[in-house]
Amino acid sequence: MLAISMCIHPAQTAKILARYLPFSSTLLRKVLSDNSWYALLDRSVPASVAQKIQALNLTGISVVQSTGQEYPNGTLASQVIGMVGANGKGLAGIEYEDNSILSGHPGYWVVQTDAAGNPLPQWQEAYKAPQPGDTVQLTIDANIEADAQKWLKWGVKRAHALNGTVIVLNPHTGSVLALANWPNFNPNNYYSATPLQMTDYAVQDPVPPGSIFKPVTASAGLGLGLFTPNSMFDTVGYKIVDGVRIDDWNPVGWGWITLTRGLEVSSDQVFMDVALKVGVSEMYHYIKMFGFDHPSNVGLPGDSSGVWIPEQNVNAVDLATIGFGQGMAVTPMQMITADSTIPNHGTMMQPHIVKAILSPSGKVLKTFKPRVESRPDSVQVAKEIEHMMVLEATQGTGVPAQVPGYVIGGKTGTAQKIVNGRTSNTLFVSSYMGFGPVPHPKFIMLVMINRPIGKLFYGDQVSAPVWKHIASYMFKYWKIKPYAGPVNGSQPFVKTK
Repeated sequence: MLAISMCIHPAQTAKILARYLPFSSTLLRKVLSDNSWYALLDRSVPASVAQKIQALNLTGISVVQSTGQEYPNGTLASQVIGMVGANGKGLAGIEYEDNSILSGHPGYWVVQTDAAGNPLPQWQEAYKAPQPGDTVQLTIDANIEADAQKWLKWGVKRAHALNGTVIVLNPHTGSVLALANWPNFNPNNYYSATPLQMTDYAVQDPVPPGSIFKPVTASAGLGLGLFTPNSMFDTVGYKIVDGVRIDDWNPVGWGWITLTRGLEVSSDQVFMDVALKVGVSEMYHYIKMFGFDHPSNVGLPGDSSGVWIPEQNVNAVDLATIGFGQGMAVTPMQMITADSTIPNHGTMMQPHIVKAILSPSGKVLKTFKPRVESRPDSVQVAKEIEHMMVLEATQGTGVPAQVPGYVIGGKTGTAQKIVNGRTSNTLFVSSYMGFGPVPHPKFIMLVMINRPIGKLFYGDQVSAPVWKHIASYMFKYWKIKPYAGPVNGSQPFVKTK
């Protein structure tokens, strides 16, 4: 930290300091001339700069070493990592969540003094050395994280949106491979960050998920044996429920289509029909099985449990809208965890972002192994929905997410935001949820962009292109060679025994 105490020559001193600090000489002169006994000029001066200023021996200017952390990677995963305050305590992210593990214990002297507080010379001083804290090792891959941040920033700016988040998850272990937010902040200068930059929207901001929730509704309908992938629905562009007209996103419908085609084209009416047939009790049973009744417990602070209508208060209109992902709010982490059940053959893993705890010497003190949270789907149902999602990416709304040479499965989402208790017709959350490469998915990724403004606001327009860029990088990064043939995953589903 750089401090001032009664500067004698403010104009001259300001001109000199302006060569080293990111402030104009005019501003510095104003601070130096206010006759304050003490003022803090800058709390984050690099050590090399501080040494140069200290060597100048400027009257009234002092360099004070401050406690805290240095973050050499700057904005990389900033909301995940968080930061440490001047008192050495974690203020956000992992720094806050695991502060007791990371902080260690300060050192101290034990000295006997006389009544005036002066040390007694004959007393043997006892010194307790400081003890460093342990290391928290994350599951995040820094290379994937950096690429996700780059393309998320591109996507948010392209759509003139407020903010966005990207989560990449290993569906077989629950490990978080990347968690990016835009805008983000530099934890080395956290005091200048805005609340928008510091919020971890992946876990702290529940939003209506929209159509990326439809695989959960399909799971209920198929799992209860009420429907098959080939069940037929007469779509006309809307549905009347208890006298209330609920419009599909396509106002004219598609005529008679199967459940599979309903997911491909993202028909809201089809999933209203499914949810109403499933019923409130069974629908809420599946909601709980997919982990929406509690926070994700991924290991980050501020983890929200989402917002749901109490089961006993749900009416038919509520149930119909829940079927296509409206009328409730969930976090992106809850949503990707639920949908990760599909590429993991019906088993949902507990998401986690901490891989291990290491001692200061590097010894592994604790590891966090994959843990099954629930099994919402049978293997057969998961395979049926996986095939539907492959068709969605091949010949449905998710075509813009396709990566040439690879088979993926996915689902677009365009949810209407809730503003002052009402559904907005102008504010949206645009998403793309996808996994690949099929038939052996290595990752599932959610791109969610909040409040796009302008002509681009559907999930296939806003989020699918971001998903495609990041997925393309991961296929190359993992050295997965292109393998898809001409059908690119659009072949009919073959039921296995």
